[in-house]
Amino acid sequence: MSDRRNNLHDADQPTANQGRKPPNRGRKTADPDRRAADHARSAAPDQSAAHDQTSAPDQSPAHGGIGAEEISQAADALFFAMRRARTTSAEHYGGLSLPQVALLEPLATEPALPVGRLASSADVSVPTATRMLQQLETKGIVVRRRSPEDERRVLVSLTDDGAERLAVLRGHLRERQARAYEAFTPAERALLVTLLHRLTDLVADPGAS
Repeated sequence: MSDRRNNLHDADQPTANQGRKPPNRGRKTADPDRRAADHARSAAPDQSAAHDQTSAPDQSPAHGGIGAEEISQAADALFFAMRRARTTSAEHYGGLSLPQVALLEPLATEPALPVGRLASSADVSVPTATRMLQQLETKGIVVRRRSPEDERRVLVSLTDDGAERLAVLRGHLRERQARAYEAFTPAERALLVTLLHRLTDLVADPGAS
């Protein structure tokens, strides 16, 4: 009997777990509003990175990073470098000045030309070209004669010595340029030719597009 009463007494007593409330599992879950804010914050782009990207100007040529001044300086540097090289070569290989070479260049492909044509090619006046040709004739580089069709016209031709000097000079210049252009790939050389022609046209006619 005593054992039965003890068992009944024990059944009436709550166990240690029965008297406690189940743990609130929801405490480990963030508040819905806070969770939504965290999600929005993680989905938004990094504003500091966006600021860095927008505040720094794009210096690429496609976005105008290189202006007209830089292009002009580069073109001028190229022009003067080529002019110095041609001047040095003309004096060393042909005994000629650069203006004289410019005056004689057309005669390398055409046997006889009028003074006006040579003056135009060298971008000098006819009187200036006439004086230069007189000096070259004295050196035995050119010869002047009247045109058989029109005696009022004076035709200029290279002498054998003048033709040889000009050929040697032109050959040296071409060889020197060929060595320099070896630094470019075939694709770069093709692009360079296209851009130089385009730049020449734009400089000659600023209104061209």
